[in-house]
Amino acid sequence: MRIQDRVAVVTGAGSGIGKAIAEKLDTAGARGVVVSDIDLDAAEKAAAAIGGNALAVQADVGDEASVQALVERARERFGDVDLFVSNAGLTVTGSFDAPDEDWQRALTVNMMSHVYAARAVLPAMLANGRGHLLQTIAACGVLTAFGAAPYSVAKQGAVAFAEYLAVEYGHRGIGVSCLLPQAVNTPMLAESVSSNEQLALLKEKSEVLEPEQVAAAALRGVEENRLHVFTHRGSADSFRLRADDADKWAADMRAIRHGARP
Repeated sequence: MRIQDRVAVVTGAGSGIGKAIAEKLDTAGARGVVVSDIDLDAAEKAAAAIGGNALAVQADVGDEASVQALVERARERFGDVDLFVSNAGLTVTGSFDAPDEDWQRALTVNMMSHVYAARAVLPAMLANGRGHLLQTIAACGVLTAFGAAPYSVAKQGAVAFAEYLAVEYGHRGIGVSCLLPQAVNTPMLAESVSSNEQLALLKEKSEVLEPEQVAAAALRGVEENRLHVFTHRGSADSFRLRADDADKWAADMRAIRHGARP
């Protein structure tokens, strides 16, 4: 998809990756950028930094009515949505014994939010014969996340849904991209590590990218209509190993998880 003169909606755009994507969309010449976040103040500040081509809208991606209302606001201001960036998400830790409420929260925000977005924008995109869905999912969507079963399962479900859409509607002008980053220097990462020392160690090992780097990769993925958009070195290799030799992949992941590797 060509970004110039298109209308885009970005959820979770008050900070982090979403904010960086919204800014890069404007720089790339988008006609309208809807900056959405559950935190209206953050959305308004991000939109103000972009300028007149941006509109701030509060929305809860875990509530389908809220997503529908978000898309209606976008249409009222700019017309049909060409690119919907489902970026909002949350981390939910725990194993098989995590409470049902945690499983439901992870599934609703990290997986069903993409279903709600598709319901809101796909009919018009199909009628127009063009459109793109960019879904910020995380590398664990094709791998796994240590100590976070609800998060991993929800993210893998999100990838499965994106792949379904790409197969089902790609021939009708619909592009789908899964953004699959690992550690990114965002508030979500800071919340997910147990101490600032751990975060500093990640940065020292160059395992943490800045939101702007991930946003640039995301827009390249949209323009090239790539289904899987990896951002960190090693993610794609691990994905290929999982496909070629799942037992070796699982053994390698266990070694990393339980400290057998530095």
